[in-house]
Amino acid sequence: MNKVVVRILGSEYNIVGKNPEQMKSVARYVDEEMNKIREGNPKLSSLTTTIVACLNIADELFDCAHENEDLHNEIAKLKENMSIPSEESIEQEGQIAKKLEQKELETIEKDYRIEELERKSKEQNDIIENLNKSNEEMKAELEKYKVEIESLKNEAQDANKRAESAETMSSQWQNKTYSLQLKCSELESKLKNREGAL
Repeated sequence: MNKVVVRILGSEYNIVGKNPEQMKSVARYVDEEMNKIREGNPKLSSLTTTIVACLNIADELFDCAHENEDLHNEIAKLKENMSIPSEESIEQEGQIAKKLEQKELETIEKDYRIEELERKSKEQNDIIENLNKSNEEMKAELEKYKVEIESLKNEAQDANKRAESAETMSSQWQNKTYSLQLKCSELESKLKNREGAL
């Protein structure tokens, strides 16, 4: 088995197979198909581009299969109609056999391209699934932070209320202290006046 590196839609892939040149040709064909789709509609995602390319190549594969079936039927009819093959019929049969062989090779190539596109589609799906998981984790973490922020806001409000209450009590205490000092001064003054009178 031979290993080759091919480029499809800007990404490189390691491919293992018996015929390196054929593998490169297949990869070029897949790349061309996907680029045609991308050029026709640049807004398509990589996954959608891959799926559309798969459908196009599968459609070609079905066409080849139908052509192969038609060729087989044509050969069967020729064989039925010929009791003694002529040179012309032998030549026609040879041409049809060559066409059939070519179509079979094209079918093998298309099967290979479909496998590659399916693999790439699976990779894209895995990436999307991982992104969705990360997104869910981030949402959960964000909700956790929101709860913590709300809790901190409540604690801050409670602290502000306690601070306001403490400030009110401090002001009341200062007022009472001032009143007591005034009363104390009055009492001292009265006491001095009495002592002076005695």
